[in-house]
Amino acid sequence: MSPQVAGVVLAAGGARRMGGRLKQLLPCQGEALVHRAARTALEAALHPVWVVVGAGEAQVRAALADLPLQCLANPRWSEGQSTSVALAARQLRAARVPAAVFLLADQPYIPPALIQSLIAAWQNHAAPIVAPRIAGQRSNPVLIDASLFPLLETLTGDRGARALFAAHPPLEIPWPDPTARAEIDTPEDYQRWCQP
Repeated sequence: MSPQVAGVVLAAGGARRMGGRLKQLLPCQGEALVHRAARTALEAALHPVWVVVGAGEAQVRAALADLPLQCLANPRWSEGQSTSVALAARQLRAARVPAAVFLLADQPYIPPALIQSLIAAWQNHAAPIVAPRIAGQRSNPVLIDASLFPLLETLTGDRGARALFAAHPPLEIPWPDPTARAEIDTPEDYQRWCQP
């Protein structure tokens, strides 16, 4: 596995469906969701790791202070996820990394081994996009080759990299554990996955 593959944790959103609570900072098994996602990226040997911050920037930065990573401030976070992806893509291009794995701060059960599987598939098949297939559905995180970073910089609206999927269908790799699909979008999701 190449240690040069970068990691990007998208953690800038305002979490409208969480009833005013900033979900990035909610504890899940004793650890803030954003810290958990960033730690997973580091444990998967992604390097460098950037976390895109926006809503609650100071608090999110504080929650990550003990981890060896960098935060990217997105002043346009309220315009949608595309602004965070485009900001990260500019940073990735400047760093000249060969690929990056994009993770969501609200998916607490992504194992490092899944990320390593994405990288192995990218290395073996030279696919521009690699995504896991979990419980019959394409899921996150998603690996994107550097050849597509310029396209990521042009994204608009509240869509992330999936806006590229029609023109660049992802190579999908199966992942056996459906728990990895867990995503914290609502108070009900949080109750189910983080407060057993």
